[in-house]
Amino acid sequence: MPKAVEHTAEAFVTAYAEQDARDGGDSSYADAGGRAAQLAAGDLVGVLSQQRPGQEVVWAALRAEQAHRTVEIISVVVPDGAPAVTNSSALVRVGYVLTTSPATGEARLSNEQIVLQLEHTAEGWRVIALPWV
Repeated sequence: MPKAVEHTAEAFVTAYAEQDARDGGDSSYADAGGRAAQLAAGDLVGVLSQQRPGQEVVWAALRAEQAHRTVEIISVVVPDGAPAVTNSSALVRVGYVLTTSPATGEARLSNEQIVLQLEHTAEGWRVIALPWV
């Protein structure tokens, strides 16, 4: 897999999944999507920073804990049965550990994964879709 594809996928997932619900951090759950939009293209750009149903409940819980979420990327691979990466497109699955660290109490870890469809643009590799999400 080209390093540029791997780098973009890792940067996108980190921006998309990390949230800072501490005072002075993010103002909403959608802030992470806004950061990820900088690595996206097409219709996905506008969708990422939108407030969506269900986010308020998750955000309220994170705010109540004054939690900070961080990402550790474990893998970036082409899913079984997916086409090989070409010079213009890629479909990758990113595996990561999401750590939620509340202001008090123990951190919680969860193993997560997300599939990204990337396209090579004039600005470099960009995420254009989140298939199966």
